Amino acid sequence: MKKRRLRGIQYFRIGSALICLMLFLTALCLSRQLSGKLYSQNAAERWQGTGDLSFAQISAFVRPDTQFTIHELESIHESVNEKLTAASLKAQEHARLWYDAYSIEAGTAEITGKRKNPAQAAVTAVGGDFFRLHAMKFVNGSSFADNDLMHDRVVIDTLLAWQLFGSSNVTGMEISIDGKNCLIAGVIRPETDYASEIAYGEKPRIYISYDFYQNHFPNADSGNISCYEIVLPNPVRGFARKILMECLGSENEFLFMQNTGRYTLPGRWETLQGLRKLLISENISCPYWENAARIVSFDTAVLLLAEICFLIWPVIYFIFLLWKIWRLAEEAIADRKRSRKKRYSEMLY
Repeated sequence: MKKRRLRGIQYFRIGSALICLMLFLTALCLSRQLSGKLYSQNAAERWQGTGDLSFAQISAFVRPDTQFTIHELESIHESVNEKLTAASLKAQEHARLWYDAYSIEAGTAEITGKRKNPAQAAVTAVGGDFFRLHAMKFVNGSSFADNDLMHDRVVIDTLLAWQLFGSSNVTGMEISIDGKNCLIAGVIRPETDYASEIAYGEKPRIYISYDFYQNHFPNADSGNISCYEIVLPNPVRGFARKILMECLGSENEFLFMQNTGRYTLPGRWETLQGLRKLLISENISCPYWENAARIVSFDTAVLLLAEICFLIWPVIYFIFLLWKIWRLAEEAIADRKRSRKKRYSEMLY
């Protein structure tokens, strides 16, 4: 009877360890699936491609009362190039070694299109390689650029396109932003992952150039950039972040976030340790893609805690099995020695 109960306990131990291991693998796969859909956090990996040199994507969010305008970008670019050259990092001929982007959340504007009923849309003014960095999915048309001859082209999302025209095939059509006419360069589809859908909200969005924003928006007097993003070479850990902080300013003026590695095991562990800090508002207005990234950071940190809890019992049981195997091996060796000794004694006598 006792022997059967021991077998039952053994089956329970093995079964519970396997269940915990399966739950651990499920949580691990779920965390990877959640973080893999945020294209705005993977710009460095896309830029690196198959090359040997590592890159890192860093974001800087401007703190309140900090002035940061487009006029400061030229000196920042020069400083970044000087520091990369000093570190013997140079781009190949006719190639770029790094790139950056900047944006401003410009509030809400009334957009009028072919249909008479106007739509209220969130406005984001962008510059640099914004659309390259965020890898937005264009369903029609393409993006605009800083070097365009005219700065009256805009990018709208499918929500706004359907509200204004009843179609997403609207490239080249004219719309009006608070009475200022502009042309649609392209139409993007908003991200469909759960975090982006939460952060994006139900309001449609329009992307305009920084020049258009400065020339036509009454609240653009300061031209203050709210988000600056950059993809830099990162041959050693922390190299890119250090360069940006030296060129841009201190943490009293900016909130720096290294997007690359954000959802790796060390990054998730760091988030888990500072989980309370993640929930505290720092009085910084972050764009929707950063809010989406923070939602995923929180969720993957909680999943990491679950992974640790699920892995404890399988690890303990595995150590127990190793100890059991070691004891059995010791007993087998001892029995073998005793049998040899017995045979040797019988041969003598």
